[in-house]
Amino acid sequence: MNELKQKHADLIAERDALENSIPQLEAAWHNAPKNWNRFGSMIGSPESTAARDKLSEAESRLRAIPGKLELIEQKLAYVERCARVEQAKSESLQIMSDSAATVEALERTRAHLTERFQAIQTESEQALDKAQQAERDAASFYARSLASGDTEGEKAANNEIQKAAKQLATTDEQVRRQELILDALQAELDSIENQITTIQQQSDEARKAALSAIGLALGEEWNAVVKQLAVVGSQILAVSYQQGGWGYALPSFDVPRFGPSASSLRREDLERDAHGISLKDLLTA
Repeated sequence: MNELKQKHADLIAERDALENSIPQLEAAWHNAPKNWNRFGSMIGSPESTAARDKLSEAESRLRAIPGKLELIEQKLAYVERCARVEQAKSESLQIMSDSAATVEALERTRAHLTERFQAIQTESEQALDKAQQAERDAASFYARSLASGDTEGEKAANNEIQKAAKQLATTDEQVRRQELILDALQAELDSIENQITTIQQQSDEARKAALSAIGLALGEEWNAVVKQLAVVGSQILAVSYQQGGWGYALPSFDVPRFGPSASSLRREDLERDAHGISLKDLLTA
């Protein structure tokens, strides 16, 4: 990582130096001696050509530096992520565990509040239905008494209507208060639902982070195996070369690697390394 950081710092210093040098190089090119042909037209001179080439080289290098910086930054970020794999896994698992416990507690609270909400709602509906039915019954009693000419029944029915009306008014007030309680309970249930959704989203993000860390660690483990494959594969080809053969083994060898700008390990990579392996190297491997 220190080497990458140093390369990054060196490139930035080079970029700054080039940016500062461009105006001077442009001036040197414009001020370079000029030659003229026999028709009086200006043509270049060795000094002008050299100055122009120097400017072009500096501009080309300056254009290339941002891409190199970006690649180094990607590699640095990758190395830092690799270094934090265990920490990332631990933090993610802790978040997932805490989230599960919190959601479980909130779900218990939600179940309790939902049960209480339904009980109050049912009680209010039943009380209101009962009071309304009592008023209807009293009115029917009054109508029957009036139709039959039952004066005493009419008086009794009238008293029942008044009692039912009072009870209905009392029940209406109770229902109104209970509706306030229901509104408050519903608001609390909505809040709990939002909390559960938020915590579950956090748990999902932690799960993704944990899987990403695991995948990163496995990728590095794979790269280590590929590196060993490169060693063994080169030795296999080297044996063929030492035997006077052409190294026809592993004809379709192509193994991917992980990481920023990582390329596959191909057969030509093995061939290149194999040509540098001596018989002594093979015997002592």
